[in-house]
Amino acid sequence: MGFFKKSFVCPYCFEENDLYKIKFRCQNDPMKCAPEVDDVYGNFRNTGSVPMPKVFDIPNTKGNFSSMKDYMKFELPKKLPCPHCKEKSQLRICPHCHSELPYTIGDYKDLTIAVIGAKEAGKSHYVAVLIKQIQNQISQAFNANLQPINDETINRYREDFYNPIYRNKEIISATRSARTQFSTRVPLVYSLSFVEKDWLKREKIANVSTLTFFDTAGEDLDSEELMRTENKYIYNSQGIILLIDPLQIPEVRHTLEGKGMNLPNQNTESEDIISRVAMLIRKAKGLSQETLIKIPIAIAFSKIDALNNLIDASSPLKYESNHNGHFNFSDFESLNTEMSELLREWSGQYIIQQVKTNFAYYGFFGLTALGANPHDGTKIVRIRPLRVEDPFLWLLHHHNLIKGKK
Repeated sequence: MGFFKKSFVCPYCFEENDLYKIKFRCQNDPMKCAPEVDDVYGNFRNTGSVPMPKVFDIPNTKGNFSSMKDYMKFELPKKLPCPHCKEKSQLRICPHCHSELPYTIGDYKDLTIAVIGAKEAGKSHYVAVLIKQIQNQISQAFNANLQPINDETINRYREDFYNPIYRNKEIISATRSARTQFSTRVPLVYSLSFVEKDWLKREKIANVSTLTFFDTAGEDLDSEELMRTENKYIYNSQGIILLIDPLQIPEVRHTLEGKGMNLPNQNTESEDIISRVAMLIRKAKGLSQETLIKIPIAIAFSKIDALNNLIDASSPLKYESNHNGHFNFSDFESLNTEMSELLREWSGQYIIQQVKTNFAYYGFFGLTALGANPHDGTKIVRIRPLRVEDPFLWLLHHHNLIKGKK
């Protein structure tokens, strides 16, 4: 175990707690250990009073450690016997919301990635394709494995992301506000492990992290108050991917109007979202305007395929990225430069200035999740992703989970 913390942030309610306050839930047959109403879980999930398996504490850890030495010696148990039926349980839950915690909690580095953007920016399609790319191409290139942490993640990814576009070949329905649909608050949680060879060329797990992905409804970014109450994970994240639909940029829309392209409705301006995100983080963390935000942010322009005729043939946006076992700095720098120059051409200098004056670490990216506009607005003929992995790999490299070179 290469990483150990004495506290954790719950990936569901985002409350920070000491590890010794974690609770366990009985895993025995309900006929052998009678369920009881769990009001904490019901209130958090808006499910009402529902009988659940019993909850119990870690014994002898009421916070009365006799010394700091005893506190630092504490190790989170992997399993504990239920005090009612004596059956051992491995199911650990958050003391604040009673949601099931990843079994890797406290063991490894947590990496929460907030995928945000205005309505119709393509966030759900991006998440769906990115996870598929990680499982296939990225895992192979980096000798890694992405594994869902529980059934909730398996089922939500299959039903809400994978099945619509990969099986049904249809676009994903718009994500509903977290205020009206609780499932929007439920993240996709994975463990990401990397395999390396030691000096005897034996393979071993060298690095593990817990990845949490959030797909935010665009309307939840329309006000700071909504963001503060529904999107606490943004200011608790370790990385932000802000998707911007270039078809929302006035200069681009003007150029493409009358050329047979079906342009989306105009939604929240991207600079307004950047402004609200920066304000939210500053207020939550008590940062002055002079202090740059340390959370890395990737400004990623989606649907770049729609701008094919506006981009030079030699542009890196026309080619696949080349991150084969390492983060390719040369490729990133050329892409970052290209997107910055295009933004200036599109009169997007204000977006660049907003990012530069608020965030210490940032990069500009261009990508397409689907590769083309869906036929008749709903049917996907063929999925041809391009550069969807770039922002994700940039964040992994920033957090020292993968190596980089020129």
